Amino acid sequence: MTAAAEEAGAPRVLRGLEDDLGAVLAESEREMGKLGSDFEGLAQETSAILETARTIVGCAESERMASVLPRVAKLGTVARAFIGERLAATAGILDTVMAEAAQLERLEQLTRGQKAIVKETGMLRVLTNIEVARLGEVGTGFQYLAVELDDFSRAVARSTNELTSLTEERRKTIEETRRTLALELPQMREGFARMEGSLENAQSLVDATLAQMYQTPARFRGCVEEVAGKIAGVVAAIQAHDITRQQIEHVQEALGTIAAGLDGGDGAAGGAMWAGLAIQSYQLRNVQQTIEGWMTQIRTCLEGIAQIAGAELLNLSPMIMSQERVLTAQLTRIEGLEEECEAEDAKVQASFAGISGLMQLVSEHLVRSKAVRDRLQLLMFNSIVEASHLGTQADGILEISKSIKRISAAWAEITTQSEAATQEIGTLVEQSGSTLEAFSEGSYAGLREARNETEEGLAILRETAHVADTQGRDIEATVRALQARIAEVGRAADRLESCFGRLGTALRSIEVAREELEKDNPAGSGDYDRAAVEERFSASYTTEMERAVLRAALEGGPLPEAEQSFAGNSVELF
Repeated sequence: MTAAAEEAGAPRVLRGLEDDLGAVLAESEREMGKLGSDFEGLAQETSAILETARTIVGCAESERMASVLPRVAKLGTVARAFIGERLAATAGILDTVMAEAAQLERLEQLTRGQKAIVKETGMLRVLTNIEVARLGEVGTGFQYLAVELDDFSRAVARSTNELTSLTEERRKTIEETRRTLALELPQMREGFARMEGSLENAQSLVDATLAQMYQTPARFRGCVEEVAGKIAGVVAAIQAHDITRQQIEHVQEALGTIAAGLDGGDGAAGGAMWAGLAIQSYQLRNVQQTIEGWMTQIRTCLEGIAQIAGAELLNLSPMIMSQERVLTAQLTRIEGLEEECEAEDAKVQASFAGISGLMQLVSEHLVRSKAVRDRLQLLMFNSIVEASHLGTQADGILEISKSIKRISAAWAEITTQSEAATQEIGTLVEQSGSTLEAFSEGSYAGLREARNETEEGLAILRETAHVADTQGRDIEATVRALQARIAEVGRAADRLESCFGRLGTALRSIEVAREELEKDNPAGSGDYDRAAVEERFSASYTTEMERAVLRAALEGGPLPEAEQSFAGNSVELF
C-alpha cells in the first residue's frame, strides 16, 4: 500500500498541501489584520456619525416635541368648533331678520290705525270748538276739551311720524339684509365648509407626519441597535480568527504526520491514515463553513451601515423640516380663517345695528301711547260729567264725548297690540344678542389661545428643525467619507474571501489522496482503531468544535453547523 501511495504521489501531494495551507495562513493573517484595522476605523466613524444623529433623535424624542401634536390637535378641534358655531349662527341670522320683518309689518299696520285716530281726533277738535262757540258763555267750560284734543293729536302725530320714518328705514335695511343673506348665506356655508375641509385635511397631514416623526426615533434606534449587533458579530469573528487559524494549523500538522507515516512504509497504519485524511477534510470544510458565515456577517453589516448612512440619517433632517412647513401652512390657514370671519362679522353686526334703536323708539312710543290712552279715558269721563250738567243743550258735546270714548277704546286696543309687538321685538333683540355673541370679539378667544399654543409648538419644531438641518448638513458630508470607508472595507473582505477560497483546492487534493489510498487497499481503508485514531489526531485540539468535527468524520455523519459568535467586545454605537 505504501509503494502504491508513493507511486500516486500522496505524500508529495500532502506536503504540497502543507505549503499551500501555510501560504493561506500567512496571507489570511495579513488580510484579517488589515480588515480588523479597517473595520475598527469604520465602527469608530459610524459611531461618530450616530453620535451626531443622536442630537437630532434626542430633539425629536424630547418632552417639548411630544407636546407639539396635542397642541396642533387642540387647534384643529377649536377651529372646527369655531366654524361650526358660525355656521349655526349664520343660519339663525336669516330667521331673525325674517321675524323682525314680520314685526315691522305689524307695527306699520298699528301705526296706520293710530294715524287714522289722529285724523278723527283733529275732526273732534274742530267740532268741539264749534260747540263751544254755539254754547256761548256756558260752553267755555269745554274749551279745555278742544285744547286737550289739539295737544293730543299733535303729540301723537309726532310720535307716529317718527315711528313711521324709522320703521320704513329699518324695513328697507331689513329687506336689503334679507336679500343679501339669501344670496350670501349659501356662499358663506360653502366657504365655511371648504375652510373646515381644508382644516381637516391639514390636520390629517400634520397628524400623519408628526406620527411618522415620533415613530422615526424608535425605528432609527432599532436600526442602529441591529447594526451595532452586526458590528459586534464581525468584531467577534475577527477576534475568533485565532481559533480558525489554529484549526488550519492543526490540519497542516496532521497532513505532515500522515505524509510522514506514508513515507515510513507503515502499512498497518494505512486505514488510520485514510481516516486521518477524512478528519482533515471535515476540518477544512468546517473552516470553509465558518468563513462563509463570517463573510455573510461582514457584508450584511456593511449593507446595514450603508442603509443608515444613505437613508435613515439623511432623512431625519428633511422630515422634521417638512413638519415645520406643514404646521406653518396650517397656521396660515387659521389666520386666513380669522380674517374671513372678521369680514363676515362686520356684515352681520351691521345687519343687526338698527334693531336695538328700533326697540328703544318703539318702547318710547308705547309709553306715550299708554299716557294718551289714560288721558283720553280721563278726558272722556270729564266731558260726559260736564255735558250731563247742561242737559239737552250739551247734546253735541255728549256726542263728542261718546266719540272720544270710542277712540279711547280703539287706542287702547292698538296700545295693547303695540305692547305685544314690543315684547316680540324685545325677544328678537335677545335672540340677536345671542346670535351676535358668536360673532363677537370674545368668540375668538379660544381660537387665538389655541393658535398661540400651536405657534409655541411651531417654535419648538423650528428649533428642532434648525438643529436637524445643521446636524444634517454635517452628517451629509461625513456620510460621503463613510461610504468611501465602506467600499474600502468591502474590498478588504473580497481579498480575504479570495484567500480562503483556496481551501477548496486543498480539499480536492485531500480527496484525491484518500481515493488513491482507498484504491490501493479497498478492504483496509476502513480498517482502523477508532479510539487510537481519535487520540492520535485530537491530541492538539483545544475547542469542542474540532472534536465534534472529528467525531462526525469518523462516524461518516453530517458536518456540524458552524456557530457564529456574536459575543465579542460590546459595541456601543448610540
